[in-house]
Amino acid sequence: GLWQRSVEGLVTEIQRADQLQVPFVVVHPGAYTSSDEASGIRQIARGLDELHQQTAGVSSRVLLETTAGQGTNLGWKFEQLGDMLEATSSPDQVGICLDTCHVFAAGYAMQTEKQYQAMWRKFQRTVGLRKLKAFHLNDSKRECGSRVDRHENIGHGEMGLEPFRHLVRDKRFQDRPMYL
Repeated sequence: GLWQRSVEGLVTEIQRADQLQVPFVVVHPGAYTSSDEASGIRQIARGLDELHQQTAGVSSRVLLETTAGQGTNLGWKFEQLGDMLEATSSPDQVGICLDTCHVFAAGYAMQTEKQYQAMWRKFQRTVGLRKLKAFHLNDSKRECGSRVDRHENIGHGEMGLEPFRHLVRDKRFQDRPMYL
């Protein structure tokens, strides 16, 4: 079915990335279509386990990207990402890519220094900063907590420039790639 085709497609992507010496492949975790959140999370972990079995010895890794939480998409709450990592038998082979628009749309405000630090404290508690391997930098067309995934150019959306100022000045992330 769809799940098997998704895993097979990801196996191919990881193998290609490895041949090209690309360290990471960023993917949205997925959605639960006919079940519930907990079974969706288990299904994602099962897919990652299957991927890792089929790509043993490959150095490229999957990064689960934070999502905005549209529909039944998973990965919009940091807790969901933490649960996915915990449920996989090889959590060390999986990292996280944080998309600023998605996190904002999911309800994590970052405009003030206080909001920004609170968001990272929550991320640290639920996922762990060491799991964060990359950033997608996007502003959001929609307001904080809208759960709508609509990117905007930086400084032209609802987020404004402040969250990006906090981020580029944050010494904890100076070695992490940030993609526009």
